[in-house]
Amino acid sequence: MENNFDNITLEEKGEKPFKVLVCIDGSEESYSGLRYAVRLASGMDTDITLLNIREVDKELHTDGLDMRMARENMLEWGLELPGMTSLKRGLEVLTEMGYLEGEWCAKTSHIDNHGDPLGDNLVDYTNAFGRKVTLKLMVAPTPELGILDESDVGDYDITIVSAAEIDEDNEISSFFGSSVSQRIATESQKSVIVAKSLEENHGHLICLNGTTESLDTARNDAVVASRCNCPIYLYNVAEDETQTTKAQAIIDEARAVIEEAGYEVAGEKIGYGDPVESIIEEGVNYSIIVLSGAHKVGFRRFFKSEVIFQILDGAKSSVMVSR
Repeated sequence: MENNFDNITLEEKGEKPFKVLVCIDGSEESYSGLRYAVRLASGMDTDITLLNIREVDKELHTDGLDMRMARENMLEWGLELPGMTSLKRGLEVLTEMGYLEGEWCAKTSHIDNHGDPLGDNLVDYTNAFGRKVTLKLMVAPTPELGILDESDVGDYDITIVSAAEIDEDNEISSFFGSSVSQRIATESQKSVIVAKSLEENHGHLICLNGTTESLDTARNDAVVASRCNCPIYLYNVAEDETQTTKAQAIIDEARAVIEEAGYEVAGEKIGYGDPVESIIEEGVNYSIIVLSGAHKVGFRRFFKSEVIFQILDGAKSSVMVSR
């Protein structure tokens, strides 16, 4: 991948980086999500963190290795801690994509956590322009709690988690299944992409429901989609054809908001009937189905948690819950 670098760091510009958290579980979906994160990392303003969660293990042994040396050399020595193989593969993906071209400095760090002998371990890769890639092996009671904590504390703009069901023979089979990804998508305070064989070039389907929150979602996703040159499409579901005019008005309002922000809308469509079924059926034509994660009592039930669960469970495409 060719990178067009400036000579001024974000810190020197006084700007906050666009931060992406990619949850790596060893599945192809998680590496597909990582490749999508690279597409979001346009320019020099993005920091990417690769995260793997392992269970608390107070009885962990290292066969006589000094703990400090084991932590500092876990990549160089290939120490096979649970999850490290998956993170190392993620680093290989970034290298294959050309994302780590040039000179990068590596720094390891450690945080005691839950009484686990090895705790949380990080390797930060930074280049001369201030761009950062972090590999983080984190210990937590459950994967969803670990991911939610990291997402909130790290103030990430987007968290990407796979929805793959891991085979029982896999060392992390209990971690990143669909129930985990659903909980993260519905409980996170930030935007979450649930990656399901994430295809890159089919555009974002922004689903509208006439609320202020869905207008905010439309505007925010236009920004995200522009980072990876993904076309955006607007979609609204009417109960029946008698509601077509109202549905079109909702689409027109969203289009105006997006265009006022300086972005283009590639297309629009109105569906009819049950919103969950309609969105799932239409969503197969797009890379990502975009839903608003915000709702208030009294609005249509469109994007409340139980409906998001149904779409996450039934969708063949990746789903983004935007906040």
